[in-house]
Amino acid sequence: MAKDKFDYCAMDSDLNVLCTGNNCSNSKEDFQVFADVLNALRSPGVVMQIGMESTGIYHLPLYNYLRARGYRIRLLNGLEVRGMKKSRVRKSSNDAIDAQSIAQYLMTTKEKDSEPFPEDLLDLKELVTAYSIITDKIRTTKNNVIRVMDMLFRGLSNIVDLDYDSIDMLSRYSTPEEFLQADQDELLHHVTKRRADRIRNAAESAPDPPGCTKALKIELGSLLRILRVLEKEKESIEEAMGREMCNRDHVIKSIPGIGDTIGSIILGKIGDIARFKSPEKLVAFVGLDPVIKESGKMRSERPISKRGDPLLRSAIYMSTVVATRSNPVISEFYRRKVEGGMPKTKALVAASRKQCHIIWSVWYNNRIFEIPEKFRTKEE
Repeated sequence: MAKDKFDYCAMDSDLNVLCTGNNCSNSKEDFQVFADVLNALRSPGVVMQIGMESTGIYHLPLYNYLRARGYRIRLLNGLEVRGMKKSRVRKSSNDAIDAQSIAQYLMTTKEKDSEPFPEDLLDLKELVTAYSIITDKIRTTKNNVIRVMDMLFRGLSNIVDLDYDSIDMLSRYSTPEEFLQADQDELLHHVTKRRADRIRNAAESAPDPPGCTKALKIELGSLLRILRVLEKEKESIEEAMGREMCNRDHVIKSIPGIGDTIGSIILGKIGDIARFKSPEKLVAFVGLDPVIKESGKMRSERPISKRGDPLLRSAIYMSTVVATRSNPVISEFYRRKVEGGMPKTKALVAASRKQCHIIWSVWYNNRIFEIPEKFRTKEE
């Protein structure tokens, strides 16, 4: 699937190619032409499956069109068919070849059809997508701000966090000289006294900024204004996500560490927990599963696969950080790992897998989270 066209390949169970083709535009008319091709391929007693690679948003119009007409469809992740593509003797690749690889993969694997995303969560899903886009833009903008800060005032980025107060401060002061000449009381409107003292000490030993100071200050001002706008838009999206969560009494809200924003991300990214028949499948989907490599007598376990959605993985990780303080189940698990010699970072990853198990159990069984009796006894 591409933005304006798609290629297809039909194959039988013996991997014989029945037909190939492409449609020059993703319009209703072309979708109907493709549906006519599918109807011509139908035969009594033969089950037809359609495989489609998930390509951002481009596959959705055709997917929805065919689903509405009763066709069975499997949405495939690019990772699933990559091995089939690589198995070809010739390494050349184009959309037609990729379509044939998808057909071959479809006929040689057995999986159930993909279920459509729950309609009642579509608004939340799109809000989470907008949240992901805006947070990526904020991250990029902050990195650019830090780059300019380090050119104007070496070491300042190690002292100042880019929050609302510091953004206002940087709009007024940006060079070592300006900070040294700034009124102490005025600085304390933006940062704590301890941090203000650190800034002044750093300013006294900082080298002079480069000759392009004027241009750098203009660039910094522009980036700070953009950052302000992005932060406000992020707040607006978070409020909308919060309203969506308030409108539904979902069981995952009972899990310590999962608030409106994190809960929205989990629901908006997962959709239907019934897709995962075990918590281990959810762990793998999130990308928190360890990578194990085994050859002969050699066996090694490497860091997590990170194959899942990074925003979902980050949300579950952050909920776990909170849960180490608010959920005795996660807290005890994390403590045991650390006391057993596991580094804290790895222990948090292990605890995040535990958090996935809790999320799956609560959601799959539609039962609110309750602290086990043994932990309630300890608290009492």
